[in-house]
Amino acid sequence: MNHQLAIKQAWVEQQQKLISFIRPRVDTSHDAEDILSDVFTTLIKKADDNEIPDNIASWLYRVTRNRIIDYYRTRKSLEELPEDLISNNGDVTITSQLSSCLGPMIRALPKNYQQPLILSEIEGKKYKELADELNLSLPAVKSRVIRGREKLYKSMVACCTVERDIAGNIMDYQQNSPHSCRDCDI
Repeated sequence: MNHQLAIKQAWVEQQQKLISFIRPRVDTSHDAEDILSDVFTTLIKKADDNEIPDNIASWLYRVTRNRIIDYYRTRKSLEELPEDLISNNGDVTITSQLSSCLGPMIRALPKNYQQPLILSEIEGKKYKELADELNLSLPAVKSRVIRGREKLYKSMVACCTVERDIAGNIMDYQQNSPHSCRDCDI
């Protein structure tokens, strides 16, 4: 898919979702529209540099969240950030804390799920590349990645209770019990 088509499709599919995500977090609808415009301008610049993200929707939410934070930084008022944008752990984010468990949890998966999951989710390779590299059919690769994600999710849930926001971002977690994490060191 060419970059212009990808941007148009992202606009059609994500515009309303993003404005609904932004609006409750800023003062006016005008501010929300400015942030949305800035996010898509950033996407267009990325496309011009041939750096279009593989998963445009998640990239858009990440950039949008950062633009909302920037909105509050530039206002220089005593007003606090909305609760769902505040990181409670200073420089160490919740996602980076949990990501330290992913390596051991992936290595604990059955061998036939490890490599497809690492190549697709960590290295960002497309399924077709995986199929060629692993000498598997495309449906086999998709199946292994999906099953690997499910098994990884079950490991995470066995270890921790994870709280997500409406966009699916991890907001907080709590270890289920002191000895529940057999595959990580939280």
